[in-house]
Amino acid sequence: MKYQAVILLILLATVALAQTNEMGLEDAVKYALANNKNIQADRKQLEIAAGRLKQAGLRANPMLETSGLSSLRDTSMKSASVMMSVPLEAGGRRSRRIEVAERELERMKYEVAERERRLTAEVRTKYGEAVEAMRNLELNDRLLELNQNSYRIIKARVTEGASAPLEQSQLQVEVSKLEAQKQTFASRVVVLQEELKALLGAEEDIKFRDEFSEIPLTLTKETLLQTAFNSRPDLQAARVAETVADAMIEQAKTEGKYDLSVFAELGFQSWRFDQFGFSHDGALERVAMSNGMVRAGVTITLPTRNKNQGNIEAAVAAKDEARLRREFIETMIRREVAAAYARWQGAARVLKTYNTDLLAASQNNLRVVRASFDLGYLRTTDVLAEQRRLVEVQMSYTAALKEEFLARTEVETVTGTRIGQ
Repeated sequence: MKYQAVILLILLATVALAQTNEMGLEDAVKYALANNKNIQADRKQLEIAAGRLKQAGLRANPMLETSGLSSLRDTSMKSASVMMSVPLEAGGRRSRRIEVAERELERMKYEVAERERRLTAEVRTKYGEAVEAMRNLELNDRLLELNQNSYRIIKARVTEGASAPLEQSQLQVEVSKLEAQKQTFASRVVVLQEELKALLGAEEDIKFRDEFSEIPLTLTKETLLQTAFNSRPDLQAARVAETVADAMIEQAKTEGKYDLSVFAELGFQSWRFDQFGFSHDGALERVAMSNGMVRAGVTITLPTRNKNQGNIEAAVAAKDEARLRREFIETMIRREVAAAYARWQGAARVLKTYNTDLLAASQNNLRVVRASFDLGYLRTTDVLAEQRRLVEVQMSYTAALKEEFLARTEVETVTGTRIGQ
């Protein structure tokens, strides 16, 4: 019983590992967002922006200054002082600095979301291409197996004299052609899977599930456009960039005004003279004098010449730049949504043709041709030609499925949201 339990655990672990290494579309997207090194590097920008926000909130450090004075000729005269000054950052300098940093952090969040949106689109596109290649490889293998079986039958019939050698030769050519196509499809599957693994940031071998799905087109172009304006992170980032520029303008204006700092100084002075005198207890000693000193005041920066004019003009120009970029992105979104919607409409119409007429008719044609062949009315080459036509239709159907999938992916990408959720 102990050995049986161990074997059961090993089998369960093997199944779990196989399930772990097999990914569907959503699993692949989540894996990429979690493990792609480029996205991980982009997210570090959030930590950088958060650090700058923290720094912006820190108050200015006080400054400690010490000094001493001694005559070069007469060392009997000395003085020393210690002064501390504290900048007050008058006029809301600190609050303006914090506001700029907060909006920069908000903008960076949208920037990272934009890069995640683009990575998601790349993964979905590559996933669709990989699934198409895997389906084509499977169809080619199925047709190759049928032709190999037919070739063995025809070869036996030719040996018995029941069929012409030409049929065997024609079938052999077809088998060789399919074997060559298999190598092409297999190579493309490997290449696409490696490219997909690179996007995911995966090192281990991963098997991707075939999850092509069709979602009916029910949304209008106007709805998609409004969704894009509300959800696109690049547009949100552009809008926040305008508020960043506004905050920078106010910060530049604030820094062009007066500033204050307070200071306090503690000093000590001592003198010694050549004359002698008597101390309080009657002893004869050199005459000396010492004195302590306290000084305090306010330092005011007067903006008479430098009113930060250059930085104010630069911030105003940055505001205009942010506005123009935001308007450009809005124009681009309108164009992208219109193009993606038209592509999705066309792909949906093509796919509907395959689902309603073409695929079923091709399958029925093959059944009729095979029945006629079994009755002796048609030759093997007729069956092969019909099989080839069916596989071509099925591959075209797969291409139509992929096109609908990619068109929907493009709509999701340009709108910044998922369709059907």
